[in-house]
Amino acid sequence: MILQAVDFIQIIADIVAAILNFLKLFVNPMGEFMVNWMEYVLQFFPLDNLIVYISIAIVIVIIGLIVNIAWPGNKKPGFLVKDKELEEKVEKKVEEIDAKIKKKIKKAKEKTKAIEEKAEEIEDKVEELEEDIEELGEAAEKLEEEAEELEEDIEELEEEVEELEEDIEELEEEAEELEEKTEELDEKPEKDEGKSSKTEID
Repeated sequence: MILQAVDFIQIIADIVAAILNFLKLFVNPMGEFMVNWMEYVLQFFPLDNLIVYISIAIVIVIIGLIVNIAWPGNKKPGFLVKDKELEEKVEKKVEEIDAKIKKKIKKAKEKTKAIEEKAEEIEDKVEELEEDIEELGEAAEKLEEEAEELEEDIEELEEEVEELEEDIEELEEEAEELEEKTEELDEKPEKDEGKSSKTEID
């Protein structure tokens, strides 16, 4: 069992070694970069010289004293108070803006409702006008049909008038012939009377 465990650990070690060899190309440049920047930083913070670290500690202590004297206890610094005031002002302005936006939204909704109602009324009127137009179109078609019928009747009447004119002309001709005949008849008795008078004289 122990030998099997050792073999298993050896297999894992081989796998890790293979992975590290594969990642060597990526790990080595990163390690070199880390070494370089740590060496650069250690130039400013040397390990052998404690003066640098002592001076940093003194500066930190002095800054702490200044902060405690300027803002003792729970007193907040002025810039933080100003930040809170600014935040409160911003919140108030945001609330005012929200209220104005809500009012404008309500007005816009009311206007949209009114516009929708007007649009519905206009649609109803348009539908009524379309119906009226259809009725007028039907009436116009009927009138056109009636006009065509009247034109046909007029044409028939004109034909009848022409026939009547022809009949009148024939009647006039017949009347003229009758007048001529009556004149001839009137002339004949006169001639007969003249003859009878001559016979009496003889």
